[in-house]
Amino acid sequence: MTLDELLHRASALADTDAEARWEIVVELHRRTDREAFEAACRFARAVGTADRVLGLDILGQIGFAADRPFLEETLPVLIAAGTDDRPDVIAAAVTALGHVGDHRGLPAVLGHARHVSDEVRYAVAVALPAVAGDPPDPRAVAGLIRLSADADPEVRDWATFGLGSQLDADGEDVRDALAARLTDEDGDAAGEALLGLARRGDPRTLAPLLAWLDDDPGNLVVEAAGALGASEALPALLRLKESGWQLRDPLPSVLDTAIEACSPGSAAA
Repeated sequence: MTLDELLHRASALADTDAEARWEIVVELHRRTDREAFEAACRFARAVGTADRVLGLDILGQIGFAADRPFLEETLPVLIAAGTDDRPDVIAAAVTALGHVGDHRGLPAVLGHARHVSDEVRYAVAVALPAVAGDPPDPRAVAGLIRLSADADPEVRDWATFGLGSQLDADGEDVRDALAARLTDEDGDAAGEALLGLARRGDPRTLAPLLAWLDDDPGNLVVEAAGALGASEALPALLRLKESGWQLRDPLPSVLDTAIEACSPGSAAA
């Protein structure tokens, strides 16, 4: 099967077999030759939505194993695709910019932070930490703060995760945005907010942390206990250990880490 035939097959699978389509995309991610790159660019500039999204999905990670040999040529294609008026295409372009992780993509990503489509705003929330730069650009931090209060729960989850754990940003505005999510009832936003505040040693962490440790907590809450290193959390953590919490959670090691961090004499405590 030629390269073009492979690409057309992947595009045709968009609505019928997403898994098979993605297997082809991953195969093309491993390519480091110009032929594959230029073919992906042709599809990324195509008229049809399925073709264009496919090309963008490939460009986001093509050549990653060889330190992205086509990075300088890839960025303009992704940024241009973000001016499309179709949410599927915009979301694919933003996602690809996040995979590329170049700070120069930040304005193009931020430009869609208020998009009417939940899918696009979700892509923005996921991509922003990757294009924020180091230290994080204040514009990226402000974008995540805004998205952490989004109407869509998945957008809030990812924005809170990015703000609380992926970026090393601090300040009253960051902490207040995280604190506002402690009462979020949808998804993992509250747990991500708790962890983010714990990582910053914010005193607003302790009361909800102790309450949630006594109420069948998930690993985000236990991880937050370890990040805060509060000795007040140790009895609850030991009760979790005795109850076999580690046997039920997919990240069992976080409990031992938290117990150690909250034990007398530890650096965190």
